[in-house]
Amino acid sequence: MRFEDELGRALRHTAGTFSADRYALAEGSLARGRRRLARRRASVVGASALAVVLVTAAGIGLGGQRGGDDTTRGEHASTPRPAGDYRHFAVTADEMENILRNGMDRSQIPVQREQVQAAGSSDPDRPATATMDFDDSWSAARVTLSVRRVDPADKDLKKLITCPPTANSPYEECTTQPGNRAVKGYTEAGKAGGVKKWAVTMLSPSGYLIEVATHNMPGTEQAERDEETAVTRNPRMNPGKLRYLAMFVDGSFTPDGEANSLGTVKPGSQAEPGDILPVLKELLPERLHVSSEGGTGAEGHVVVVDPKTGQHTYIHAVRTAGDKVTWSETLADGTKVSTQRLPGEQPGVERLRVDALRVNGLWMTLSAYNAPSPTSAKSGTKHLITLEELKEIATSRTWLLAR
Repeated sequence: MRFEDELGRALRHTAGTFSADRYALAEGSLARGRRRLARRRASVVGASALAVVLVTAAGIGLGGQRGGDDTTRGEHASTPRPAGDYRHFAVTADEMENILRNGMDRSQIPVQREQVQAAGSSDPDRPATATMDFDDSWSAARVTLSVRRVDPADKDLKKLITCPPTANSPYEECTTQPGNRAVKGYTEAGKAGGVKKWAVTMLSPSGYLIEVATHNMPGTEQAERDEETAVTRNPRMNPGKLRYLAMFVDGSFTPDGEANSLGTVKPGSQAEPGDILPVLKELLPERLHVSSEGGTGAEGHVVVVDPKTGQHTYIHAVRTAGDKVTWSETLADGTKVSTQRLPGEQPGVERLRVDALRVNGLWMTLSAYNAPSPTSAKSGTKHLITLEELKEIATSRTWLLAR
């Protein structure tokens, strides 16, 4: 079964399992507010003070202990960056730990007596990592996560997501898959009891090199010390679940190089069934001021206002079951996109509409009206959000987490 079909089935199977954690969502909004405040202060105090704000403790290797300052959750400060700036990376150890915990929960892996270690990073050349040793009621196992910021156009990265020739390959099995992924499985030579490792390496279009891996025991170091702990069974997470975990990690980061609140909410908290509104709010450009909001599960809307002019724009997001749309382009990952400018109900009102249809069947429709509602009189000649920004929201991979 193709990964996209498998993911779609997983999304349908788990639909309705969310219950909103308003505290976690509010915490995410506060984190965004702190980042905005940091940027405003940075423009006043100058570059030297900004450098102090941006400093976080150095991370360590996969599975290492947490660093110092990078455990402070949601305190990332950043200056406005041009599109395609892959040098910015800011994620804390706490955020990495929560991403791994939430990803394991979403992957439907039973976890007992888990022990998690994590390290954040503020350097794109140094991976942010997380490691979990756990018991799944059968026996102990380990899962590891590594995220590094990269330029997805770098041709040298291709070898990391492409399987080598079968002859003399270090892997017992390896498949190169669509979506810039490679699935690898092998037994680590020289390890006691045949320690096995399965891994998925993924190159995200947003500029993240992600590796998720699982071992068939809590840690190879322990196996080397005590051969009685060595086992010969396969790792508990099969390649399909590893692929899903990698997709969850990708959706937990913004294109700007920071973790979002959807992937880093307090473990155990979940969104409401099909709750679109929190995702829409998370993906809005930070300059927009939300004056009102609403939603009914599989759809959500916000009304944003310009405090200076009083102009309003209504922005709506909904899952679409199907419609007659002429697709204008197809993205590298197979997503079909349509952009339209349509007349509204009232004179002078224009509807901006963007549709995005993913290969797994997820169809999102984003609309914006230069009015407080689709049926209201116009409020300004221009929308407070551009068609390109609406397209960026509609094609965000974060929608894969809204289920």
